[in-house]
Amino acid sequence: MTTSTGVNTGAVKQMNKKVVFECLRDNASLTKVAITAMTGLSFATVTNLLTEMMAQELVVELGMADSSGGRKAVLYGINPRAHVFLGVDVRVNEILCVMADLTGKVVHEYSEEFDAKEGPHAAVLSIEAIVHKILELTGTSFERIAGVGISTPGPIDDEHGVITSPPNLTGWKNVPFLSMVSQSLGVPCYLEKDANAAALGESWFGAGQDVNNLVYIMADVGIGGGLIIHGEVFKGFLNGAGEIGQMIVEYQPSTKEAGSSCHLVDIASGRAIEQRIFETDGDAPRLKSILQSPGDETYAEYLAEAGNYLGIAIGSVCNLLNPAMVIVGGGLAENDLYFETAVRYARQYMISDYAYRIRIERATLGEFASATGAAMIAFNHWLYK
Repeated sequence: MTTSTGVNTGAVKQMNKKVVFECLRDNASLTKVAITAMTGLSFATVTNLLTEMMAQELVVELGMADSSGGRKAVLYGINPRAHVFLGVDVRVNEILCVMADLTGKVVHEYSEEFDAKEGPHAAVLSIEAIVHKILELTGTSFERIAGVGISTPGPIDDEHGVITSPPNLTGWKNVPFLSMVSQSLGVPCYLEKDANAAALGESWFGAGQDVNNLVYIMADVGIGGGLIIHGEVFKGFLNGAGEIGQMIVEYQPSTKEAGSSCHLVDIASGRAIEQRIFETDGDAPRLKSILQSPGDETYAEYLAEAGNYLGIAIGSVCNLLNPAMVIVGGGLAENDLYFETAVRYARQYMISDYAYRIRIERATLGEFASATGAAMIAFNHWLYK
């Protein structure tokens, strides 16, 4: 409905409802008077909105407030189980899933092995099975799902929901993955690059809380990155921002062979370390086994070498963007030698005034960072639609 002054009353009401919801989300419980004072809305508006939100099961009564001498007031709060949001992270060797409640809190984590070589259709079937599995494990009805965020290796076209040309997913070129998952699940779905989703997850719940400008680097089998600028993901033209793995670095390997210019992913990633070991020793270990063999001197040499080049790239990125913080996540970040070498070289290559003022820290959300960020993307779409 639009008034004679051109005001869309439905839009205003929806905006006011979001204000009340956010107020309750940020506070465990509040009275009507407190909500009125904190939002600037009228008492009558707050009363009407709470009545409607209770009918929708979004808000519940949480008892009575302490009284300083008059009638006790009712306390209101978010009903965390009214809706749930799922975050699914599709990787080369596994699929991870988290469930978040209506307050944004992650209440369950789940993972299964998956071989991306089986292709996108097999991935969709696995996602559908995992969604039903996590619902079963948590006793949640399918109807409670308000949205699903999907995280995949990039690059992606998030406007059209297409995985365009991921170097780590063989045979996944130009896959309309968002529509495939949406049709399979029949609920609102959203697609995001894994490093962007992880950057958001760390920004909201992890190492980057309260940091508005940060760089997230995913150092694992491959190397990716995400940028948070003024609290939002910066995607750049064609959604290509943050691809630190494609930076060109001058490579001088430890074997003293002639140096050359290489992409960072080809000399600092888990895949690169695997390849170097294979070329030198003829062994073909997977990254996980390399990281689980801390006493192996050969592995240590290549981990340090790879960390060196990541550090050079981090220093260059910090000189260009001057973020408040760099967060390094992924399996390689958990290795002390790799991470500490990267930090040491990063500080050497940074402008001296920045070198010890820009924080460089490990991610804290672990392997579920991208899934957590994906769930929050679905949550935000629901809240701000």
